[in-house]
Amino acid sequence: MTKDFGELAVRAKAGWREDDRRVYEAASAEFIAEVNDRAELGAAIATARQARALTQPQLSHMTGIQQAEISRIERGIGNPTAATLLRLADALGQRLALLPASR
Repeated sequence: MTKDFGELAVRAKAGWREDDRRVYEAASAEFIAEVNDRAELGAAIATARQARALTQPQLSHMTGIQQAEISRIERGIGNPTAATLLRLADALGQRLALLPASR
C-alpha cells in the first residue's frame, strides 16, 4: 500500500489524458502564485507593524481585528477581506495599491 503522497499522486496522474494534465498544471501554477502572493502580503504587513514597534495584540486593539487573524495574515495563511486590509493599512500608516503583475 502506498503511503507517500508524491508516489500516490504520480500513480494517479499516470492515467490522465493530456487535457486533464494541462488543466491540473495550470491550476497548480495559479495556486502556487496565490500562496506566494499571500506570503508576500503577510510579510509586508509584519514588516510595517514591526517598523512601528507594534505587537500583534497592540495592532489588534487599534484595528478591532482579532490577534489570531493578524497572525494568520502575517503568516500568509489568512484570507483577509478588502475591509480588513484597509483597516490594517490605515493603522500602520500605509496605503493599499494595485501594481502591475510581475508574472
